[in-house]
Amino acid sequence: MFSGLRKNGTPARSSSLSGLCLVAAAAQLVAGSEATTRMAVTSPRMAISDKVVIGVNLSDARAAMMVWTREIMKTIDISVAINQEVVKPSDQLLAAIRGGTVDLFCLTAQEYRQVAPYVDTSRIIADDYGGDELLLVVREGSGIVNLAGLRGRSVILQESPSTGLAEPWLTVSLWREGLESPAQWLSRMTRNTKLSQVVLPVFFGQADACVVTRRGLTTMFELNPQLSRKLKILLASPRMVSAFFAWRKDFPAHLKKPLFDRLVQLKSSPATRQILTLFQSSGFAAFDADCLRPANSLLEAYERRRETQAGRLK
Repeated sequence: MFSGLRKNGTPARSSSLSGLCLVAAAAQLVAGSEATTRMAVTSPRMAISDKVVIGVNLSDARAAMMVWTREIMKTIDISVAINQEVVKPSDQLLAAIRGGTVDLFCLTAQEYRQVAPYVDTSRIIADDYGGDELLLVVREGSGIVNLAGLRGRSVILQESPSTGLAEPWLTVSLWREGLESPAQWLSRMTRNTKLSQVVLPVFFGQADACVVTRRGLTTMFELNPQLSRKLKILLASPRMVSAFFAWRKDFPAHLKKPLFDRLVQLKSSPATRQILTLFQSSGFAAFDADCLRPANSLLEAYERRRETQAGRLK
């Protein structure tokens, strides 16, 4: 159980549905919060960006949230109406945050930067690992020993909420070595939502490199140990939080902590444990704004260079 803030996560398993789990848990914690009931406060309006469930059928995502929420409602004897539009297209969610029509939301690091003035990051909820390291992986014997060696090569990016920073990270890494952007430096850069279809092509020589999370690569090595003998890590990023749950700044401050505490504590319930197992996530934890610094620093460098380049073209 977690009740305070953490700056560093503890290694744990996660999946692209971590954000989805957060929303479902949030729905039931809000409905079941005794503090909220006593104060007769209207339940917070919740939403999740469709970018947080990338690679998942949206109908399946909505259905999963409804099943989980209803299951947990049984354990606390609460009946609530479930909003099937809780998963919103990114532009709609950002508009709702700016317009004050959503209070509790899950969004990506890139989306956060577009609505930062409206978001309270003094306390956020993320997967309890506290972020992911991105890895640039190549095949042993490929002749690629540094980023310069990627010239004219092909790279596959894993497309998931935990790898949403992959392209900015690879791009900034190339720039820092005095190289060009991926579009100019590589022969091809593709994306795939399936981890195996990102890693295995590199192993079999069908692609030259890939970008995955350390947890993802570890999973692949565990499933197939021979991969670890043929693949090597060329570059690793710092641990970065790519998606998280937060409140709007103007939501009543005295309700934020107790509701977030309840969300984190819910992983001890049987129903929550069952769903976390299904989604391959160990749970959620509360963090302070420090955990967002690595992602923000990366995106600042990425956006600053792009703005400079755009200005030169005018």
